[in-house]
Amino acid sequence: MNAEVALIGFPRLQEQIAARVLGLIDLRVEKVTYDQAAAKLENFRLALYFWPDGVETAVQRIRSLRAQTNTPVLIVATRAGQYAAQKSMGEDVEDILTMPLQAEDVARKLARFAGSVTPKDAVSLDAGFINPFVSGTVDTMLNLAGMHCQRTGLRLADNEQIDGGYSGTIELSGNTDGFVSVVFSKDLAYTVSGKVHKSDSASLSEDQICSGLSEFMNLVAGAAKAELNDSRQSFSMSTPQVTCGCVNTTVLSNGTPLFVIEFAADGEPFTMLVCLRDKSA
Repeated sequence: MNAEVALIGFPRLQEQIAARVLGLIDLRVEKVTYDQAAAKLENFRLALYFWPDGVETAVQRIRSLRAQTNTPVLIVATRAGQYAAQKSMGEDVEDILTMPLQAEDVARKLARFAGSVTPKDAVSLDAGFINPFVSGTVDTMLNLAGMHCQRTGLRLADNEQIDGGYSGTIELSGNTDGFVSVVFSKDLAYTVSGKVHKSDSASLSEDQICSGLSEFMNLVAGAAKAELNDSRQSFSMSTPQVTCGCVNTTVLSNGTPLFVIEFAADGEPFTMLVCLRDKSA
């Protein structure tokens, strides 16, 4: 099957996210450069143009593409760039899609401009829901272990193995479902658990390691839930589960995009896995 949606000028991570999200409603995408776009857009039902920092260039290119093709060309922007795009193009803000892309928004635009498409399930990704778990993890690492975290990577999982000695996982159910995991190296797991038990990390038993990491995840869950109390989400969280060994991402996400967020805590690496879908959007 040919690709149906062209992605013009998308950065790599945003391209990966768009491909995963639109795949949830059975839409295939293809990345197209601006130089290729005019010649290729007639092969697509819809084109999404990523709004860059260079406003004047973007305006010229979008207007040129719209003049050369019958394929609808829609603007995709960050929330910060949304109003600059609106002002520069003179369009209604509702006609500009914002990142992170949501499958049902693209489906509605495609139905409006290029024929009907129906989502199999209302699925969206909301950074405002993911971020409380990230900040909860970073704050807990600082407040509990006295370790400062620096983010070193952000990507989508691609059928891979995440190395680690232990992982702690919180599952969510309700309007939002999925899971959040923190994958610790063995050394970091011992350090964190030692702080929880106020003991020398070298003397900890396996049960103490697991209970220490479980308490760490409880604190992360509590911090995230406190931040989300005023949101429209209705959900419950499971008791944290702690397991040993590496994590294989091929068996985790069930079609929902799985974010891999890499950190260093005072130089010691750890990884967050965030796989959440909002079913209420």
